[in-house]
Amino acid sequence: MRPIPPPPWLMNYAGKIPSIVTSIRQHPEGVAPTLESIPQLNTSMMKCEPLSSMIRDMQETGFKRWGFVIFRSAYTDESQWKSYIEFFKAAVEDDLKFYEISTLLMPHLEWTIIEDHETLNNASKQEVRERFSQWTAERSVERDGPGAEEPFVEKRPRFQYCIYVDQKCLDTFDQYKAWAESGAEGIMKEVVCVILDKNCKKSGRGSRGFPRVEGCKKEYTGWMYTSVDSISDVYNRLSFEDLADHDYRRPPEVWPSIEFVMPIV
Repeated sequence: MRPIPPPPWLMNYAGKIPSIVTSIRQHPEGVAPTLESIPQLNTSMMKCEPLSSMIRDMQETGFKRWGFVIFRSAYTDESQWKSYIEFFKAAVEDDLKFYEISTLLMPHLEWTIIEDHETLNNASKQEVRERFSQWTAERSVERDGPGAEEPFVEKRPRFQYCIYVDQKCLDTFDQYKAWAESGAEGIMKEVVCVILDKNCKKSGRGSRGFPRVEGCKKEYTGWMYTSVDSISDVYNRLSFEDLADHDYRRPPEVWPSIEFVMPIV
C-alpha cells in the first residue's frame, strides 16, 4: 500500500513560490530539471527553498548521490519486510512530489539496502553501527559514484548516519495499514525507522538522569525514531547540523510527530 495522500486543502506552499519550484514549473514539458538548470542556491536563499542544504551541497560539489543506507535486522516475515520497504519508497517519493521536486531529486536518490540473515539477524544498534562504519570506510568512486573520493564527502549524511530497521519498526507498517483501512481515525499512525549515528558510542552522551532507553540514561542516545515520510527532511537537516542538536527527539518519541510514540519494550 501507499501512504494516505494529504487532504486536498493542504497547500504545499502558501505565499511566495520557491525559486527552485518556479524554475521546475517553467521547464518545457518532457524536459527534466537538473541541478545545473535550476537556480544555484546561495546563503540568502536557504530559508526559502525546499531541502535547500542538500541541494546546495550537490550543486557545489561533484558528489550528487543522497539517501541513507538501510540495514535490516529482522528476518521473521519476508512479506512484511517487502511491504515495509515498498511503503518506505512510496512515502519518500510522495513527499518529494508534494513539494514538486521529485523530478529533480529522485534521479539522485540511492536506495542502498543491506540484508544478511547470517550476520544481521537480531543485530543490535551497536553491531549495525560497526557494520556501517566498515561500509563507509570502503567509500569509492566505483561503488558510490563521481566525487565520492573527495575528503568532504565523508561528512555528508549518507556516510555519517544510517537507517536501522528492527521488528518494532516493521510492526509500525501493520499498525498503519490497520489504522488506514479502518478509516484513519484518531491519532495518526506512523511508519517508523531508526536514524543511527555512526559516531556515538552505545552509552550515548550528554546530561545524565533521563529515563533509561536500552540501557542509556544520557540525553542523547545516539539514535532517533523518525517517520519514513520525513526522511528527506531529516537528510536535509543533517546536512547542516548533527542529530543531537535542538531538533533531536529522544526515544520513544518519534520525529516529527507530537503525539505518536513507540513502545518502550
